[in-house]
Amino acid sequence: MNEHLEVRGTEVEIEMLRQMLDQLKRDDELTQFRAPIPYKSADHDKATDQFNDDLLKLYQFIYNLGTEKTRAHISDMNILHKLQNTDYEDPGYER
Repeated sequence: MNEHLEVRGTEVEIEMLRQMLDQLKRDDELTQFRAPIPYKSADHDKATDQFNDDLLKLYQFIYNLGTEKTRAHISDMNILHKLQNTDYEDPGYER
C-alpha cells in the first residue's frame, strides 16, 4: 500500500516545505560519501547527524501542515518524540 502525506498550507508554507525537501536531498547526497567507508562509524558523522536533524524537522513541519490522516500516520511512525525529548534515557548513553 502506498501512503501519501497530505498537507495544507499557504504558498509560503508550501515553498518552505519544498526548500526543506531540497535540503534533505542535499543532506542525503552528502551521507552517501560516508556509506562505502567500512571503518567509519555513522554514529559520529556530521553529515548523518545533519540528515537526521533535517529529516525530523521535515516530519514535524509536515505534521504541522498535515491533514488528520497525515498527522495520525506520522504519530504512528513514533518519530516525533525524538524532537520533544532530547535527553537520552536509553541504556548505553552516559550523562
